[in-house]
Amino acid sequence: MNLLQIRTKFRDLSGRYDLVNDDFSDNGADFFINEGSKWLDRTIETQKSWASFMSILAAGAWYVQFPNARAIKEVWATTSEGKVQLEKKRLQDLMAAFFTEVPANWTNGTPEYYSPTLSRYIPEDVTPATLATFAAFVGVIPSATHDYNAIVLSTPVDQNTLVEIMGLFYSILLTADDDENYWSTVHPLLLIQAAIRQTHIVSGNKPLLEILNKGIADDLGLIDKDLTEQMIAEIDEMEG
Repeated sequence: MNLLQIRTKFRDLSGRYDLVNDDFSDNGADFFINEGSKWLDRTIETQKSWASFMSILAAGAWYVQFPNARAIKEVWATTSEGKVQLEKKRLQDLMAAFFTEVPANWTNGTPEYYSPTLSRYIPEDVTPATLATFAAFVGVIPSATHDYNAIVLSTPVDQNTLVEIMGLFYSILLTADDDENYWSTVHPLLLIQAAIRQTHIVSGNKPLLEILNKGIADDLGLIDKDLTEQMIAEIDEMEG
């Protein structure tokens, strides 16, 4: 189901006609639908919880920005010479070991390590241009929007490099009427229930919230069993 269909059914099942206009356009429902989608993402791991973000870095680049990440699990770098997994380091250790020279003195090479890094300055209107030469020393990769995170590499790459970031990512937000995501397509009723649940949190309707929590939990348990079956398939003995 797309967003328009989810919104229409949300109106029917919730009775919240104030949140959906008579022509079925949004009057607040989309906020609760997207919050329900994010809540489902955080509540259970599915076959679609993991995703890969890929970025091709030109020679001299040393960081990657990416949206909608919940948790970074692995980082891989691919060049014409092959593909390697980068080792995670604490940001403090990476900066102490590799970011002690001014950027003009950096030498391009093949990174072996990465670290998740900061993406905000305080105050937030500070820009790298304001900090000039010193910006690279602070370990902050500011983004234009708050849904972006970043990683830094242990050295600028010396050739075109495909960096692949694997981990847990949020499902895409539903904004246009024809938008779809994992929950709206595969489990539309769960998404509608989660959206209704969010309205009860705001309204403080505890009895209905508890009923919805129980019903959603039962369905999520069945989805979890599917993932477990996939993970144990063709495994007939324990390691060790």
